[in-house]
Amino acid sequence: MTIYHWLLGQPYQDNALFVKIDEGQSIYRLLFDCGENTISNLPQTEIMRIDHLFFSHFHLDHVADLDRFIRLNYNRPEKPVHIWGPPGTLEKIFNRLNSFTWNLLSDAGARWFIHEAGEGSLKHFLLLARDQFKKAYLQKKEPVADAILSLPAFKVFAATLDHKIPVLGFKVTETPRKKINVAQLEQLRLPPGPWIKTLKDDAVADEKELKINGRRYNVGFLRKELLTILRGNSLCYLTDFIFPQNDGGRLIQWIKNCDVLYCESQYLAEDLPLAEKNFHLTVQQAARLANQANVGKLFIFHFSQRYKDLPPLTFLKQAQMTFRRSFLPGPWEKI
Repeated sequence: MTIYHWLLGQPYQDNALFVKIDEGQSIYRLLFDCGENTISNLPQTEIMRIDHLFFSHFHLDHVADLDRFIRLNYNRPEKPVHIWGPPGTLEKIFNRLNSFTWNLLSDAGARWFIHEAGEGSLKHFLLLARDQFKKAYLQKKEPVADAILSLPAFKVFAATLDHKIPVLGFKVTETPRKKINVAQLEQLRLPPGPWIKTLKDDAVADEKELKINGRRYNVGFLRKELLTILRGNSLCYLTDFIFPQNDGGRLIQWIKNCDVLYCESQYLAEDLPLAEKNFHLTVQQAARLANQANVGKLFIFHFSQRYKDLPPLTFLKQAQMTFRRSFLPGPWEKI
């Protein structure tokens, strides 16, 4: 399984993050935010296949391409649209959909699921194209202490950040993979077979016994002898928040050892007062977070337009002074 990721948009302009998770048999497409001229650079077929759209918040520079997403997906009956965001997401999406006229959708089969993630709770709503999106049905309200989205291949977690309003940071983690130790399998003189699938099934208790070649084996024993757990890859997306002075340890722990961190870097280090005033990070603060959390790679983005006459390498140099494994999104390195 592999996580592919591309930052959309240009430096000093709106950005979004497009993620594809390839598990072999299926590919999942996730989009984080939807700023102006971001998804317009994606092929239409890719936009129409996006499984989940996650909004950190609803400032205009994070949602300005939403109309294009709506135009291409308002009536896709083959799979539902899923939109995630902080409290108030339903109101924003409902109002935007209802700013259009949908009188020709009476037979449409599209379903839009809107998910609001608050502190420790989730609300799930359904909008139907055949209703012309005029009704919102509350599907479920539930407490959440773990992932907001759990699928067999991966999970998505959310953390609330401070931008004078609640902003969601997101973390994607692949499900750990279970690998059979072939050498140990041969040493135990056990043949490959359907029983291996049972061994990997978490729903099967360790106490259960399996009959292999006429002999009985305890599942717990076989797991201990044969299974190796491979940690899945992880990616974090953090944008538009003030550096947490009092609860920084909580955020650092949350992104600890993440393989890839995309972190906003709105200001250069010398403009720290502006960053604090506007509840943003400096590039040096983003690098400090990455360093303290021991992430694999830091990708910096979301630069203020006040620096548009400077090359993006200016930001990269400041980041690498604190965290050497800092990078610009690929195309930005040539600007």
